[in-house]
Amino acid sequence: MEPAQSICEPNHLEQIIALKDEIIKLQKIIIEKDEIIIKDKEIISDLRNKLKTNEIEKEDFINKKSNTPSKDFNILDKEIIFKENGVKEFYTIYILKDGRLIAGDAGNNIIIYNQNNFKPEITIKESNYIMYLTQLKNGFVISLLGDGSINIYKLLGKSKYSILQKIKAHSARVHKLRVLDDCDNRFMTCSDDCTIKFFFQDKNEYKEDYIFKEDLHIFNILSTKEGEIVYSGYNSSNNTFIKFYDLKSRKIISSTNVKSLYNGLTDNLSKLCDTYLLVGGSNTILIFDVNQHKQIKEIESNNSSCITSFLKLNEKILLTADWNGNIKQWIIDEENLILENVKLNAHNGQIRMIRKNQDGLIITCSDDKSIKVWN
Repeated sequence: MEPAQSICEPNHLEQIIALKDEIIKLQKIIIEKDEIIIKDKEIISDLRNKLKTNEIEKEDFINKKSNTPSKDFNILDKEIIFKENGVKEFYTIYILKDGRLIAGDAGNNIIIYNQNNFKPEITIKESNYIMYLTQLKNGFVISLLGDGSINIYKLLGKSKYSILQKIKAHSARVHKLRVLDDCDNRFMTCSDDCTIKFFFQDKNEYKEDYIFKEDLHIFNILSTKEGEIVYSGYNSSNNTFIKFYDLKSRKIISSTNVKSLYNGLTDNLSKLCDTYLLVGGSNTILIFDVNQHKQIKEIESNNSSCITSFLKLNEKILLTADWNGNIKQWIIDEENLILENVKLNAHNGQIRMIRKNQDGLIITCSDDKSIKVWN
């Protein structure tokens, strides 16, 4: 007689076969799901590549759009869309990071205008007339005054502000402030007191680092490349100079006597590119090579006067403002560097500064007590 367990053996075989079938079905499901996952990964990867390509194309388009001027661009086609009539002359304007316009006048007023309708939002009363306005990357607004003071403000919303620091830095009017690094930790100022002063950030305050004493009243200053600056000034005999200065050795690299340089309240130093420096003179634009530290070209401006300010509109168009209230359009040319094009009579007085805002509007301020916004 067979053992008892042999009677149940067919049932065990059927169960084993059934389990094998289930395993095969599960394996098929797993394989199918793996294939779906692989396909999904391929789809996701393809979408990512397309998005990346679109972003690159978008970036390229934006760059091409910003670097390629319209062929029919003409300063004569520009019309005034806003005009602010002040009580005193406007000496300086600046475009804040949020798009608002800030202006300073000879009546000791700093005014911040709405970026859309240009209505005044904030007015700050200073102790002296405002020579220059700028904003650091950390958002702090800095004003330079005619009595040599430097005031630092923090904007609190659209209509409030606080005074962070007041520095009695110079004994005469302070003309310009330029940041020396990407973190806003260091900046320099120049003044009619014949000094360039360097400041560094210590916690929440800026402190004086060192002073460079000159025999010139210094009215403009600019960083040219790593470790070097250029400045313009005039001496007691009213002779004007352009000088290159090395920050590491603290020595003058070169000095050029420039007879046609206008020494008024101007912003007439500007970089055309990494190699060339533009200097606004009387009826002329001087071009310096920042690597050779010398003047390489002089371009006469027809029927004009002293160049007071520059605005590089894009890679092909340069605008200049002058003492007679004119805006001139120049074509940036590889062979000739710049070529004079057309002229627009924009103001009835000296144009102190010309800027461009985030919407591409051109903004000018003048001794005729007005600010104008051009479409």
